Amino acid sequence: MAAISSSDIRWLNRAITQAEQAPHEQWRVGAVLVKGGSLLSVGFNRYRNDPSQVELAGVSYHAEAVAIRKAGFAEGATLYVARVTRSGELGSARPCARCQSLLEKHGVHTVVWTTPDGLLKQRARHLLLAV
Repeated sequence: MAAISSSDIRWLNRAITQAEQAPHEQWRVGAVLVKGGSLLSVGFNRYRNDPSQVELAGVSYHAEAVAIRKAGFAEGATLYVARVTRSGELGSARPCARCQSLLEKHGVHTVVWTTPDGLLKQRARHLLLAV
């Protein structure tokens, strides 16, 4: 795991703000895509569905996918992902396997996400190895 910087905390706070806008009380997740210190896009989850359990038309729009879709590109970027629980605490926002594949496909370099105990930062391609 890489060290968390003050810049990481600033962008993660922005992801927390996005998560607070998500329509689901239990699954409020926000994402912020950044490259070279510049904001590329933001997003929050749109539906709470397990993509493996529903037809393609009903699949969730995870915050990570929304941010990448809005940006149109993500090569070399850092993605910040935050989850805010129903009680307002930070929860685990580690990208799911489907989102991890999406991050790798679009060239996201680093992912920083919230956990109940703090923050984690890892190169995106190493996420797939750890699943």
